[in-house]
Amino acid sequence: MEKKILHKIEPKVYEQTIHKKYRNYKWLMYISIIGLSFMFLSLTFLYFADHLGTKQPDIKILPVFYWNTLVLLASSLFIFLSKKHFREDNFTKYKTTLLLLLGLGILFLVGQVSGWLALFSAGYEFSHHSAAYLYVISGIHALHIIGGLSYLVYFITKNWKMLDNYATAVVYFTDPVTKSQLNLFSIFWHFLGVMWLYLLFFFIAVG
Repeated sequence: MEKKILHKIEPKVYEQTIHKKYRNYKWLMYISIIGLSFMFLSLTFLYFADHLGTKQPDIKILPVFYWNTLVLLASSLFIFLSKKHFREDNFTKYKTTLLLLLGLGILFLVGQVSGWLALFSAGYEFSHHSAAYLYVISGIHALHIIGGLSYLVYFITKNWKMLDNYATAVVYFTDPVTKSQLNLFSIFWHFLGVMWLYLLFFFIAVG
């Protein structure tokens, strides 16, 4: 009788411990997001202040950057879908959405690099005031995208074996660690999407 009671209590205690642990991680994530937001706001403010004193022609935002925006927004949609499939224990669709999310993230980076190369070949080199800021600021954003994708690759490879069949997938979808990690990643990825929208509108408005 005593063993049965312990068996019922221990999973709840474990789950509460995980929730408390990842709640602290979530606060750290929010603090990091505030710090990153301040960094990007500071960089764009410096660019705006310097831009007022330059007579160089403005940069025309190339169409590839608009396509990249759609790609990044689509990746955020797939995060919503992956969390939905996780709640529904649909391991086939869950795996598919994670792979599509990874593919869209890589596609965004490829699009950014092609956009930079197109600007550079059009004469917007680092000596150009506006181009230098665009390369640096969007490059820093791309580095954070690479960091997010690196974690996503780790997350997928670590958990992929648990999704080989329905029996192990049932256990996987009840794991509070996996759920918390997915939630933390979604917060960070959505932040990167919002920040890119801000940067894009900023460069359109300021030039």
